[in-house]
Amino acid sequence: MPESLQEFKAALFRVLAHEVRIRVLEELRDGERSVGDLQERLGISGPNVSQHLATLRHFGIVTARRDGTSSFYSTTDPRVYHLLDDARAIFEHQIASGAALLSDE
Repeated sequence: MPESLQEFKAALFRVLAHEVRIRVLEELRDGERSVGDLQERLGISGPNVSQHLATLRHFGIVTARRDGTSSFYSTTDPRVYHLLDDARAIFEHQIASGAALLSDE
């Protein structure tokens, strides 16, 4: 566990700093999904999905539930979506600012 708030934030952002992990979290926004479902929705291999889920699980962002031979994943703290929503708002602001600059020229 990181020793300071800044170390924790840096570690959290490192975990989130991969497009596939962001896509996984977006798929889990509405509830749990199986590895196979995530694989199909993301269009990537099962081992690749599992690797990213393991990273998210190790940091405590997602949790797994077994049902027979299937594993189902869900987020442990929905506040992670506040971060993703804020990132989207920043992105949209950047796009709007860029468009405004282009229209001024």
